[in-house]
Amino acid sequence: MRKWLRYGLIVCGGLLALIIIAWLGLAWYISANKKTILVQINTRLSERLNGQLVIGDMSPSLVRSFPNVSVGLKNVTLQDSLWAKHHHTLLDASLIFVKINTAALLKKQLDIQEITFDKGAIYLFTDSLGYSNTSVFRRGRKKEGKNNTDAAISRLQMRDVQFTLENHQKHKLFKLNIQYLKGTVQSSDTARLIDLTTAIHISNFEFNTDKGSYIKDKLLEATNMRLVFNRKEKILRIPAQDIRIDKQPVNLNGSFDFGPKPPAFALDITVNNVAFRKAASFMPPNISGKLKHLDLEKPLDIKAVLRGHMQYRDTPLVRVSWKTTNNTFITKAGTFNECSFTGGFFNELVPGNGHNDENSIVHLNKLSAKWLGVPLQADTVRVLNLKHPALSGHFRSKFPLTDLNEAAGGDVFQFNSGTAVADLYYKGGVTEGDTIQPFLRGIIQVEKGAMVYLPRNLSFKDCNATLAFTGNDLVLQNIRIRTDKSALMMEGTVRNLMNFYFSAPDKILLDWKIKSPVVDLNEFRSFLAQRGKAKSTATTRKKVSRAVTQLDIVLNQSNVNMQVQLDKVLYRRFNAQQVKADLTLTQTGILLRQIALQHAGGSLNMKGNIQQDGNNNKFKVNASLNNVHIDQLFYAFNNFGLEKLTSNNLKGILSANIDLSGNVLDNGTLVKHSLFGSLGFNLRQAALIHFEPLENIGKFVFRRRNMSNITFDNLRNTLEVKGNKVIIPPMRIATSAINMDVAGVYGLGTGTNISLDIPLRNPAKDSAITDEAEKLRRSRKGLIVHLHAVNDKDGKVKIKLGKADNDD
Repeated sequence: MRKWLRYGLIVCGGLLALIIIAWLGLAWYISANKKTILVQINTRLSERLNGQLVIGDMSPSLVRSFPNVSVGLKNVTLQDSLWAKHHHTLLDASLIFVKINTAALLKKQLDIQEITFDKGAIYLFTDSLGYSNTSVFRRGRKKEGKNNTDAAISRLQMRDVQFTLENHQKHKLFKLNIQYLKGTVQSSDTARLIDLTTAIHISNFEFNTDKGSYIKDKLLEATNMRLVFNRKEKILRIPAQDIRIDKQPVNLNGSFDFGPKPPAFALDITVNNVAFRKAASFMPPNISGKLKHLDLEKPLDIKAVLRGHMQYRDTPLVRVSWKTTNNTFITKAGTFNECSFTGGFFNELVPGNGHNDENSIVHLNKLSAKWLGVPLQADTVRVLNLKHPALSGHFRSKFPLTDLNEAAGGDVFQFNSGTAVADLYYKGGVTEGDTIQPFLRGIIQVEKGAMVYLPRNLSFKDCNATLAFTGNDLVLQNIRIRTDKSALMMEGTVRNLMNFYFSAPDKILLDWKIKSPVVDLNEFRSFLAQRGKAKSTATTRKKVSRAVTQLDIVLNQSNVNMQVQLDKVLYRRFNAQQVKADLTLTQTGILLRQIALQHAGGSLNMKGNIQQDGNNNKFKVNASLNNVHIDQLFYAFNNFGLEKLTSNNLKGILSANIDLSGNVLDNGTLVKHSLFGSLGFNLRQAALIHFEPLENIGKFVFRRRNMSNITFDNLRNTLEVKGNKVIIPPMRIATSAINMDVAGVYGLGTGTNISLDIPLRNPAKDSAITDEAEKLRRSRKGLIVHLHAVNDKDGKVKIKLGKADNDD
C-alpha cells in the first residue's frame, strides 16, 4: 500500500513539475515573443475596429491565473477615426489584464477568457448629427477561410473606471464611476447570462438633460446581480432582484430592447420603508423641486414604473404609487398628523399630450388626517400641472370647536365649546407667488359655540353660524351670537376673499349687517383700543399653518362696512333707542358715515371718525341734536368735560349743531381738555338751577332775586371750544331774574375771564312789553353793573367789580 502511494505521489509530482515547466515555458514564450503577441492582439482586434488601438506595453502575470497565463496590457487607448474633431477617447486604461487560454495559445490562436480593467475611462460619445465614436467597432466583411468565432470572455472585472455615455443628439448623459465590478458571463447560442457584483457612484443618470438626473450623486451597490441578454431578440433583461441605492434596498425589474430603433426600456422599481426625502432625492430636479416643501416623518412604500426610449426628447413615462398609515405629513399649509393615504404620481394625465410637467398629476386617495388638531377626510386630492401646480380636493370634517384652539395658535380665538361641520371643495395654487385664482365652494356650519376673541378680549356664547363659500366670496348667514348683556343677529358678505386673503388682506371688504334688540357697548369698549398682540410662543407659532396665521393679519388689516339697526343701545350713562348706523371699521380707526338715534326725548344725527393710536384715540364728530332734554344729554356725555356746569344745573329743550374734535382713551373716557371745535345751540323753555357763578352774582348784587332757579325762553349762541377754554361770543341772556350781556372765556380749570354787563333794572317790570326792541332798550335804563369773572389761585370762579382786563 505504501509502495503504491509512493508511486502515486511521484507521478503527481512529476505531472505538477511538467505543468510548472510548461507554464514557465509559456511565460518565457510570451516574454520572448511579446512583440509578436502584441501584433497578434492588435491585428485580431483591429480587424473589427475603425480607428486606432494603442497598447503601450505588455507583460505576463505568472501567479494571477495559474495554470493559464494573464497578460498585462499597459497604457491602452482606443480612438475612433474622428477623434481629432471631438477629442473623446473611447477607451483609456492604465492597465488591462487579459486571461489567455493556454491550449489555444499553443496552437498560436488567441482565446481571451477574462478581462480586468484597472484605473481608466470608457467614453461613449454621440454628436448632435448622430455620429458616435462607437463606430470604431463597425465590422468589415468576413474573410473566407478565417475563423471569426467571438472570443468567449467569461469574466470581466473593473476597478476605478469612469464610464460616460454622452449623446448630444438625444440629449442623454450617463456618468458612472465604477468603483469595482466583478462579473461572469455564461454564453450559449441564444443568450448570455451575466452575474455582477458592483459598487457604482452615479454622477449623472439623465434620460433627458433638459430635465436633469435621476439618482444623482448616489451609490448603487449590487451583489450577485443577474442580467440576461437574448442574443437573437437583442433584449437585455433584469430579473426582479434587490440592489441598494444610497444604502436603501431597492427591488429592480426591467428590460432594454436594443432590437428596434430607438431602443426601448422598461423599469419596475419597488422601494419599501423609504424616507420621503430620500425617495424624492432619487427624482430629477423637475420633480424633486416640487416636493422640497413636503415631508413625511415616517417611511412609506413606493412603487415606480418607467417606460421610454433611448432617443432625444423622449422623457420616459413615469408612474409612481405610494401608501402610508398613521404618518405625519409636513407641508407649507401646515402639519397633518395621524395621516393615512394612498396615492401616486403620473406624468401622462392626458394620453398623447406628452410626458411633461404640464401633463403630470400627483394624487392622494382615501386621505384621513388631523390638521392642527382638526380631523378631516378627502376621497381624492389632486395636484395638476407641476409647472404651475394647482391643488384640488373635496374635504369633509366634523369636530368640536375646541379642536380649533391648536389651529388658532392662541392668538386669535379661544374656543370653549360647540361643534362645526365642514364640507368644502378647494382648488388653488400650491406655491407662493403663483397666479392661480383660488376657488373654495361649500359650507361650514357652527352650532352652540362659545369663544373668546383674544385680540379684543371679547367673550361670545350661544354662537350659531353658516359660512357659505361660493368660489371667490364668503357669505355669512344666520349668525347669532350673545354676550352677557347683548344679543346680535348678523349676516354679511366678503367679496374676493380667496383672491386677497394672502396677497392683499387690506383690500378685503366685509359688508356686514347687524340687528339686535339690545346692545351694551360697554362690552365692546376694547374696540377703541389697538388690537392685542399675539402671545403664542415661538414653538406654538411654528406649528400654526400659514393660512391660520394669515387669519390674524386679515382680521387686523381688512375693512368692514357695517349697517346697524339696534332697538336699544347702552354705553356708560348713554341710553338710545332706534339706532341706525352706517360705519366702517378699518385697521387704523372707525369711520362714522351716518348715525341716527333717539335719545333724551329728541333725536341725534351724527357722523365722524375715530383714529386709533395707542391708548389715546383722536376723534372728530359732526352732529345735530333736535329737541333733546339738555339735562339728560349732559348726563349721558358726562357733562362734556365741564366741571362747573353739569346736568344738575340745566333744564330745557336743546337743539344744536356740534362740530368737535378731541381724544378718547381706550377705556372710553374723554381726555380732559382735549375738545376743540364749535357748539351752536338753541335752548328753549330752559332753566339754570343752582349755577354757582350766577348765585355768587346774586349774593353780591341781587340779594332779593331768585338766582338759584333762573328761567328763560330762548337762548342762542355758538360757542368755540379750545381745549381748556370755551370762547363765549357776546350774547344777551334774558331771564326771569336778570338780564345780562356776556362775553369772554370760560376756563376749564383756569383761565376764566368773562365780562358781564348787568342792568340793575328788574326784568319783571318789562314783562308785559311784547316789542323785543323796546324791551331791550328799557332793560338798559338805569344803572348797569360791570363785572368780570376770573379764577382765583385755587381755580374757583370769583366775581369782581369792573370790566375785565381782557375782553377776548
